[in-house]
Amino acid sequence: MAQHQSPIPVSPGLHRPGLNPGPAPEPALHLAGGIWIASCPTCGYQLVTGRTQARVERKARTRTCPVCVEVA
Repeated sequence: MAQHQSPIPVSPGLHRPGLNPGPAPEPALHLAGGIWIASCPTCGYQLVTGRTQARVERKARTRTCPVCVEVA
């Protein structure tokens, strides 16, 4: 069976808007009353809370904002 080739060559490294989303923005960190809070930098939704900054940063890296995902 013959393969159909596109008349326009497509490079695998080509930036395609919408198909190649950029890296997720870093969560915003706040210290309130001795508790660290990581929130979405776009909408402000509280993602994670904890006693140490390192733990909150680590947990926030794996969380996605449910509000921003719903909108997209």
